[in-house]
Amino acid sequence: MGQTKPVLEVIEAPLERTFRVYSHDYPFAYSGWHHHPEYELHLIRRSTGQFYVGTYAGEFGPGNLVMTGPNLPHMWVSDGADRDIDGRIRDRDLVLQMGAGFAERCMAEFSDCAGLSALLDATRSGIEFSPSAATEAAGLMEALLRADGFERIALFFKLMRVLEQDGDRRSLSLKGLEHQCAQPRRLERMLAYIAANFNRPGLTCREVAATEGMALAAFSRLFERHLRCSCAEYINHLRIYKACQLLSETEDMVTSIAMDVGYETLSTFNRNFLRLIGRTPSAFRAERRAGPRGRARAAA
Repeated sequence: MGQTKPVLEVIEAPLERTFRVYSHDYPFAYSGWHHHPEYELHLIRRSTGQFYVGTYAGEFGPGNLVMTGPNLPHMWVSDGADRDIDGRIRDRDLVLQMGAGFAERCMAEFSDCAGLSALLDATRSGIEFSPSAATEAAGLMEALLRADGFERIALFFKLMRVLEQDGDRRSLSLKGLEHQCAQPRRLERMLAYIAANFNRPGLTCREVAATEGMALAAFSRLFERHLRCSCAEYINHLRIYKACQLLSETEDMVTSIAMDVGYETLSTFNRNFLRLIGRTPSAFRAERRAGPRGRARAAA
């Protein structure tokens, strides 16, 4: 059976006063559908596949650069054809993570970081950067792996500047945020609760609202204003995207996967999968196993 419990990534070193940059292989302990309270900048060095951020699903290849906000679930699932003989992809990911406290101190202490506020607020929907910005940012991230002291801090601020000035970056939410969130920490806590419980069949939007002592109507207005979809639809996305991972990485039966991600009936799972992914679960599994060439032949 595949891992179905929603995963909270626990950062080993506290990031309230700093940031960290590291590289890892695929699969990795946190390469599945997971979330964490830190901001994350994520670069794919090699392989192709499908990536998922909140309510978004899309294709990725080398150079894909995405930034996610606190407690926004995300994952990158590489095609089976790209893996080495042992099933791994070496040094696939290059990641920068920073805590909200560190980011807030940067903006409070340095007036030149004012533009960072809008960038970080936009990450609550997820951001994909343009190829030109991604190329420049990748070089800076690679340099950060080897840097220390003043050079490390200087490279960090240069990297943030490149991201902030990317006029061709795009939001990965359904429509994208058009304004800053007035209650960011409250929203983050609710997203964290959903991320930790989405595969529980009995989870309701009323239950999520109750965690913050909110009436359902007020909660729904706050949620839809900032996520651009209903709470129920957001939960559907998280369940279906977790199913995509299990279909790609395990041999579990479709019926079993449907139950594991929170659906009580196979018909509801199949209907939502087809609506959100555009193909049946079995067809999706076959395409992901075949990789880009197999998908191209199927489309021909």
